Amino acid sequence: MDKKIIFDLLNSDGGETLAILAAKKFAHENPNYKLLLVGNQESINNIFKNNLPENIEIVHSPKLLHKTDNPREILREESSMLSAFNLLKEDKGSAILSSGDSGSFLTLSALKVNRISGVLRPSFMPIMPSTNGGHFLLTDVGANVDVKPEYLVEWAKIAVEYHKLFFKTEGKQKLAILNIGTEDYKGPEVSREANKMLMESKNSFDYIGFIEPRDIIDGKADIVISDGYAGNIFLKTMESSFLAFGKMLKSAIHKNIITKIGGLLLKKPLKAIKNKFDYHTVGGAFIIGPNKVVVKAHGSSDELAFYSALKQIKRALDENIIEKVERAIKGDE
Repeated sequence: MDKKIIFDLLNSDGGETLAILAAKKFAHENPNYKLLLVGNQESINNIFKNNLPENIEIVHSPKLLHKTDNPREILREESSMLSAFNLLKEDKGSAILSSGDSGSFLTLSALKVNRISGVLRPSFMPIMPSTNGGHFLLTDVGANVDVKPEYLVEWAKIAVEYHKLFFKTEGKQKLAILNIGTEDYKGPEVSREANKMLMESKNSFDYIGFIEPRDIIDGKADIVISDGYAGNIFLKTMESSFLAFGKMLKSAIHKNIITKIGGLLLKKPLKAIKNKFDYHTVGGAFIIGPNKVVVKAHGSSDELAFYSALKQIKRALDENIIEKVERAIKGDE
């Protein structure tokens, strides 16, 4: 049976063309996968020149979801994102991809997608680059501001299964909780209690305790667990720091003829560093906990970013990630 991915096309900052081109490439390379493209039928047909592959189906829903934090408005407004989630709820697909507003995406995922049995609360989990050449998983980054210790412990178990899927690690995954210090007595009560629970429990991973923000980027942990408030601040600070450094570096290189020559000599290694921290090649951020694969692409995704996200979803479906998470939650492994 063909596996189906529901792709909401309309919510990219760059328009729907780049999303359609990514879908076209993915469909051509993966004939055993079916794509349900939710968007403007005319725009999609223009790209395919009215010659759709057999594994692509169009769901005409041409209205863009306007940004709002009101669940009633999100459900009332006829939008491509709502149409896509309705299709997922009706089991018309096994996964969903969108680059729309994060708040609306989280709201619809909570309202339209059932949780895996035993999951207390879903969370938002991006794949992040580290300076040691690898990547780490960070969750939560905004879905849950108010959390309980049990949520953090649960996310740890789920995140480990995703890490096994995407990365090869020698030995057990190193997992830590984001905190203002590494000492057991530091940080909010919820983090201290979760730390105690993980220390005392039998884990399938290597729990290394608290970790400070400065150590995360160095790759000292494979998985970092946090409440949504602190995790979101860390994520946005990290993103803005990279952008600011890039601007300062560019300004310094163009200062005079000597610095320009130096910049030219360093062009290749600087490009390699830039590519390493480029989200376009990573894919999207998972919402972990739903009983379907739910992925949010970056709002400014280009064709490569969308294509990477589709491949990311394919791998999750091919490896039956939802079933693995179910077993981990039940404690059968």
